[in-house]
Amino acid sequence: MAGVVREAARVAWDQADGFVKRRLLLTLLLVFTSAAFSAVAPLALKYAVDALGTGQTKSTTLEFLSLWSVDTAGGTGFGPITLISAYLVSLWVSRSLGELRWFLYGTADQRLARNLSRRLFGHVLELPLSFHLGRKTGALNQTLIQGLSGYSILLNHTIFILLPVAVEIAVIGAVLTMFLNAQFLAILGASVIAYSISFALGVKQIIGPSKTVSTAQVDAYASLTDSILNAEMVKYFTAEQRMGNRYDEALSKTETQWARFYRYKTMNGLLIALVFALSLGAAILLAAKQVMAGEMTLGDFVLVNTYMLQIVKPMETLGAAFRDLAYGVAFIEKMTALMTLKTENTGMSTQAAGKAIGAGTGGLIFNDVTFSYLEGDPVLRGVSFTVPPGKTLGIVGGSGAGKSSLVRLLLRLYDPDNGAILFGGSSIQTMPLDTLRGAIAVVPQDTVLFNDTIAYNIGLGRLDCTQGDIERAARLAHIHDKILAMPDGYRTIVGERGLKLSGGEKQRVSIARAVLKNPHMFVFDEATSSLDTNTERRILDNLVEVSKGVTTLIIAHRLSTVVHADEILVLDEGRVVERGPHGALLEKNGLYASMWQTQQHGGRRDGRNRDIS
Repeated sequence: MAGVVREAARVAWDQADGFVKRRLLLTLLLVFTSAAFSAVAPLALKYAVDALGTGQTKSTTLEFLSLWSVDTAGGTGFGPITLISAYLVSLWVSRSLGELRWFLYGTADQRLARNLSRRLFGHVLELPLSFHLGRKTGALNQTLIQGLSGYSILLNHTIFILLPVAVEIAVIGAVLTMFLNAQFLAILGASVIAYSISFALGVKQIIGPSKTVSTAQVDAYASLTDSILNAEMVKYFTAEQRMGNRYDEALSKTETQWARFYRYKTMNGLLIALVFALSLGAAILLAAKQVMAGEMTLGDFVLVNTYMLQIVKPMETLGAAFRDLAYGVAFIEKMTALMTLKTENTGMSTQAAGKAIGAGTGGLIFNDVTFSYLEGDPVLRGVSFTVPPGKTLGIVGGSGAGKSSLVRLLLRLYDPDNGAILFGGSSIQTMPLDTLRGAIAVVPQDTVLFNDTIAYNIGLGRLDCTQGDIERAARLAHIHDKILAMPDGYRTIVGERGLKLSGGEKQRVSIARAVLKNPHMFVFDEATSSLDTNTERRILDNLVEVSKGVTTLIIAHRLSTVVHADEILVLDEGRVVERGPHGALLEKNGLYASMWQTQQHGGRRDGRNRDIS
């Protein structure tokens, strides 16, 4: 637990800018000042009670007013009204400073939450693809929400409970030492020790259930998000009830873990209530005995009672705070574990970055590349090929042949087990990732769109683009007229994952996004798989024109997509089994020719439906 708190504090301090640090320091100053006023206020009440008990108070108005400055039996030189006023002013100042610290703390907390959220978001996006392939979207989202909540709990309880109580205990201990005998100080010390033991037991009991509650909530939220994201598929198979039952099972586990958490929390609360009763009872009974014996004044009795209440109640709050801290730490633990995951190395020296950018017009070389996702199960086996600058290479093969793995290696989503990949004459291992990926535009097979406007999704291709740039890219992708025909034009919201657009429309938006990027290299991974034949032909004609002078890699299952390529590679079980231009491969009458014949015959048998998008 201590290690998690230290790591959480380090991350929070790193993300605290000057605004946050200044406000937190001012908040701490107000915390100490408020606690001090709260701790000394009962002293004024004690002297006022002693003064009122001397019998010097009068009923006339003149004599009442004189009580503001009469030298009373309390020995303070102030009258009871003055002392009562001092008591009230002290409480007012303490409460007012407490409200002011909320303003300072609240603004600092929101800025820190913003900084932490941005840092966490950036960290998650920088994690390698292997992490994202295994994550659950809902679970990740809930982990981040819980982490921020845990930070808020730790900071809030530290500033508003732990520090004020520590200051009040110190001041009250000093006052009791000065004004009362050692017996009361012993009772105070014993109560603090008893409370501390109770808190320790409570934290030990609750930390386990807190972790299981956190895990159960993450799992429940993951189930919820998974069902919502796949709502279309749920409706296809009328699986609403099944998804509801699945979510309810997750909620049931969460409910069970919460019940366990509250059981331990209640048991610890009962123990703390017993300590409260014994501590307060011992102090009051001792004070009453000494007042009756003439060893203490009535004001001393009030002082003891006030201080014990003033200590006991915050100590109870302190106990609840420690339990909440254990709960917050359990929430933070998952997030800090996430923060320790190694991100992709996107940084590089300025000199290296400049060299990589300058080499952007070069060709691509795969030299004896071997790669496997799982050890002992290679996907690529010694793949070698060269794409000269400005030329187009087509790569074809059956499912599982390793075509898409080439793209992941090129973009360094994974690194090869053996071999080398060179882009522009330089190893991609030496290039900054943002430079490498910025030079390559990919149109993937599964188009990914954000739930925003069409213009926003196309504009992701280049951050500094204008509306005119977006429209020119849309024309090249043959979707401009279609967009203008929509009621909101380029402001049309595409929906979650682009569900409001057809498969062909989504593909064309993706192509427009790639064209807008004006890259040094195009990669089309089944880029026209969702398009009808006529649109595919038009887009291919445009892409040939757009990609002139730009190195281009086309990965396709439909062979008609690569017939214009300068060279075509045929992959089979991770190996290059054939290579050459379209005509030469047909003459070889090998695997490529067999695939071509199969697709041509299949097209004639089902020509009406083959290319419907």
